[in-house]
Amino acid sequence: MIHTYTENQVIQFIFREVDLFTRLEMEFAMEDDSTLLETYHELLEVKQSLPDVRFSPSAKSINRILEYSRSL
Repeated sequence: MIHTYTENQVIQFIFREVDLFTRLEMEFAMEDDSTLLETYHELLEVKQSLPDVRFSPSAKSINRILEYSRSL
């Protein structure tokens, strides 16, 4: 069966948000579909150009969440 993948599906693949079956299926499809492989490489390049950002909640926010959870 021929399957057409969207850019959103390729992005999910890049971020490892697909199940193992889908991952293997897409890897196999990229071997035969140069357009899909090119899309993958373009989107991977975009991902790699993004800054590595990590977010951490403030101590105040954590304490408020803990206080709320104790009140339940």
